[in-house]
Amino acid sequence: MHKEVQFTYHINSPGKASGELVVHDKKIPFQITNVSNPLYDLLKGMVSLVYEPSHLWDEENICWIDWYNETSGYKWIISTPDGKSLHIQIRYLADLFNEDSAQLMINTSCCFKTFYQAITQELDSFIKNMGLLNYEQLWQKDEFPLTYFLILKKHLTENGLWISNKEENSNFLDELNLLQA
Repeated sequence: MHKEVQFTYHINSPGKASGELVVHDKKIPFQITNVSNPLYDLLKGMVSLVYEPSHLWDEENICWIDWYNETSGYKWIISTPDGKSLHIQIRYLADLFNEDSAQLMINTSCCFKTFYQAITQELDSFIKNMGLLNYEQLWQKDEFPLTYFLILKKHLTENGLWISNKEENSNFLDELNLLQA
């Protein structure tokens, strides 16, 4: 099945994650560490694009997201000129302190809602399986950005774009039951 946007994200070992973004069959694999807070930055940026629509005032509606590992990193630049289409540019920096080392990985456009739906769907499954407690222990730095995640999920639900993913016996469900105990 072909999808316009696909996203995967995994924590492989303590403080290290990997995944892949696919847009129009262009694959961008990534490996990052907890030197940065990638999910927080990505979700916060997407929420700002949705709820602070600068394009309505003829201003640039853009966010910059930096994902790092020990010596290199990825710079995501996502923007929307109209709230419907999304322009994505991802650059790989072999040297974090030298912007001239940036290699363009992708420079394309897609449907804005399709992009953040793919990200949110993957993270929904990811956090249900892993749980908030396991995430914090494995990521070894920052907590999962639950507030921004829920804002995006709520927006998708209100617009009839959420595809329910009911996972039985999830770690996240067990943690929610702890709240009710």
